[in-house]
Amino acid sequence: MAKGNDGEVVSFRANEKDLKDEVLRRNAKAGYCTRLGEPTYATKILSTVGWGKQKLNVWPRDKNGQLIGD
Repeated sequence: MAKGNDGEVVSFRANEKDLKDEVLRRNAKAGYCTRLGEPTYATKILSTVGWGKQKLNVWPRDKNGQLIGD
């Protein structure tokens, strides 16, 4: 029978940094994030126009910035 920490990898007396490192290690091993805590997948949809002029404002607006036609 384990004494003190009941067989856990991190001691129950460990400081907060060691606990965070162990949590990130376990999550990375399970595939939830990297060891740095970053997600393993893209969190935003990124798209760029690879050709032609890029249209930043495709909705027609008047000089006050209000949409035309509303």
